[in-house]
Amino acid sequence: MKKLAVILALSLAGVFAHAESADSQVQGDVSINGRAWACGLAFKGTSKGLKVIVGHFSTVAYGTLTCKGLLNKHYSQNVKITIGHHWLGPTVGAGYFKLAGVSSEISLFNSSPSVILGKYKVAQGEAAIIGGVGAFTAVKVGLPQLAFNISLQLLKGVGVQVGIDKLRIEAVD
Repeated sequence: MKKLAVILALSLAGVFAHAESADSQVQGDVSINGRAWACGLAFKGTSKGLKVIVGHFSTVAYGTLTCKGLLNKHYSQNVKITIGHHWLGPTVGAGYFKLAGVSSEISLFNSSPSVILGKYKVAQGEAAIIGGVGAFTAVKVGLPQLAFNISLQLLKGVGVQVGIDKLRIEAVD
């Protein structure tokens, strides 16, 4: 685990050093030659279902993805976030939650933050009795890109859910 952290830290240092020295072309407000983006996502939605390995438990939320790249480039996109899995999967959950959350995302080796949209693997947990908290960590690996997402949520409702699922971030007009 320590070796992985060191490798990621050195990769980040190299990415930032290389990206600042690269010539940047701008298409709208997005850098074509950027190599790293830091993004934030605020969202609201619901989680509901009943699943003990078999069943259905899903989260659907809407929010705005806002990113900042090197050389002060910006990107903003309204998005839909869906977390769920097929009827069979490593998830245990029962309940109904309304949620509001924030997420932080780092995307490496990408020319545009729009590649943050797509499919992720996610580990998540939620628990509430009238009110509660939830969190998820997601990763997207598609050569050559890497994207990491960490989220915290405030919940209103009753239930519990924990598991490994699929997360999808889609653009909404």
